[in-house]
Amino acid sequence: MVNNLRHSALLDVVRHMRLTVKTKIWLAVTSIVLLFSFFVFFYLPVIQERSLLNNFNKDVQNQANTVALGVKIAMTEQNFQGVQTAMDFVKQDSLLQFVSLLQIDTTWNANRTHYRINRTVFKNYPEQKKINVDATSSDSSVVKRASFSTPMMTGEIMLAFSTREIVQDKRQIRITSLFFSFLVFSIGIGIGFGLARNISVPVLKLRDAATKVGRGDLTQRVQSNSRDEIGELGTAFNKMVTDLSTTRQELDARTSELIIEKKKSDDLLEDLRKTLIDLKEAQEHLIRQEKLASIGELAKGLVDRLLNPLNYVSNFASLIIELVQESKEVLAIDQYASDAYVQTELLPLLAMMEVNTEKIKEHGFSLTRIVRSMDKLLKAKSTVFIETHINSFVESQLLNYKKELGGNSMPVSIQLIKNENVNNSSVMILPAEMASVLFSLLNNAVYSLNEKYQKDNTFEPKLTVKISTYDGFVEVRIKDNGKGISASDLKQLFSPFFTTKPTSQGTGLGLFISQDIINIHKGNISVESKQDEFTTFRIKLPLSSGII
Repeated sequence: MVNNLRHSALLDVVRHMRLTVKTKIWLAVTSIVLLFSFFVFFYLPVIQERSLLNNFNKDVQNQANTVALGVKIAMTEQNFQGVQTAMDFVKQDSLLQFVSLLQIDTTWNANRTHYRINRTVFKNYPEQKKINVDATSSDSSVVKRASFSTPMMTGEIMLAFSTREIVQDKRQIRITSLFFSFLVFSIGIGIGFGLARNISVPVLKLRDAATKVGRGDLTQRVQSNSRDEIGELGTAFNKMVTDLSTTRQELDARTSELIIEKKKSDDLLEDLRKTLIDLKEAQEHLIRQEKLASIGELAKGLVDRLLNPLNYVSNFASLIIELVQESKEVLAIDQYASDAYVQTELLPLLAMMEVNTEKIKEHGFSLTRIVRSMDKLLKAKSTVFIETHINSFVESQLLNYKKELGGNSMPVSIQLIKNENVNNSSVMILPAEMASVLFSLLNNAVYSLNEKYQKDNTFEPKLTVKISTYDGFVEVRIKDNGKGISASDLKQLFSPFFTTKPTSQGTGLGLFISQDIINIHKGNISVESKQDEFTTFRIKLPLSSGII
């Protein structure tokens, strides 16, 4: 029952298996070629090799018989030279491994019931070669024996010949068989290819073309030069596709007209939408510009109004300090030295007034610097960019900065590393604005170096300015080995009114203004720092062709 079910399932598989015409042709040709190749490559070489080996064995045996006959005649005539001559008969053969004349003796036991045959080498060639009297044939040699008997002795001739030539002949037969097998296989493949091309290829082309036409490709045509039924089928197929293509072109032409009309209406609607959006954006831009202009004017007015009162506050604070100092000098004379009120009440009051006035003066100056920085920020920027050689510009600014430092600061080593590519170092800049950026960054670097130097007198301050160009940009790198900047401060370093300096020494607008100037130059400024090790500012500006 189980076998019947398996047989039925196998029949169903075979029944539903789809074999194409091309597959059937190739199966038939391949079967014939493989059978013939098997005969040529396997069966025929085995027959030939067996025949060669049999003939070689016969030749060796015949030579052994010939030598044995010669030895027998020489022994009968007691001609020992004839024995040597008989053995010399085979010496000239290049395949000879050895020839031996063996003496055979029969040894009986004491009761003469059993005997043993002993073989000893009587004469041998080559003389120094050690011979195994019981040697037999192997893959590398053929060993044959021929017996003889004379009144003088009973013995046998043992010959050993190399099968080297047989092995070479076998190899040559294999090579020849392989060549003919390959030749037959190639011819079979050629025949199969020819049959497939003339029968299956046109059918497959027609099938593929019909599949593509079904997917909508009406450019397919079948090229067939045969005059049989396949050629007629190809001609009918081409006519059908041509008719379909003509019909589609008419439909496409009408569809294109409708699409063009729809596109025109869509374009008109899109233009109207864009116009409306542009009008809204222009209106919002004008409103923003008006607000910014109003805020700028208001801020400018506030700056102008604040500067004079601040100057009065700073000046009057200075005068008060001078008056307090003069009052303290007057009260320090002898006639007031014994006055308890002066010593316990008045002088401490004047000292407190001096300290408070110093604070007023200090914060007044700080506020004045902030207001002046705001004035600088609101001041109209120059719009005339000048082509400048960056090496010369930075070098001149460093010289000016060194003059301003003079001998009042700590000993600091300032090194300038110029750009080596002299022919590609020109930038378009606003000289005054860019000089203020460099001065601001140099001031910050020197301040950081001074802070570290105040804590450690053995510290060696170093300030390096390096200029380099790459990818159409020039980079000015200002690096110091000062106290560095903390990670939290780095995040808001370019924010307005943020400063790492004390209130009396920093305004918090220097880096903000510098960043604004660099943006005007279509460049960028960045900072990298490690606390207590270094701080590096990088100014990246486009070369002269990048900003015009």
